[in-house]
Amino acid sequence: MTLFATGYGVNPDSFTTDKALGEFYKLTSVAYEPSTGKPFGSSIEAYNYPFFATQFHPEKALDLFTDNTGINHSWESIHYNRYFADRFMRFARQNTNTWGDYSEVQQAVIANCRLIVTDTWGGEVYAFSSTEGCTP
Repeated sequence: MTLFATGYGVNPDSFTTDKALGEFYKLTSVAYEPSTGKPFGSSIEAYNYPFFATQFHPEKALDLFTDNTGINHSWESIHYNRYFADRFMRFARQNTNTWGDYSEVQQAVIANCRLIVTDTWGGEVYAFSSTEGCTP
């Protein structure tokens, strides 16, 4: 139900064989590279810290409708990927850290960068350039 565009995932066995990795992170899901069948850890969460990570693109099912992607756009896929996105936003909004005041934030938002629209699997691409005043 999600887009896997990775060839660099962590082998699930690494969470057992690498003591430090396995003690810090809990492997919460495994997926398989479509072209090779190779397994990779597709989501993790820290045992003692309030963060998690994914190695997939749940947002792509919601907004990328290029014919050559193979993305599942069924209502079920849209529903679960939207749930994931909403849950992520609830977590993010619990963070009390701030960047600065409104004008500082507006100078740094990605919408200030040059947008390159493509018809490839990647969809929208933002170009970061210090010469154009747009650095991440």
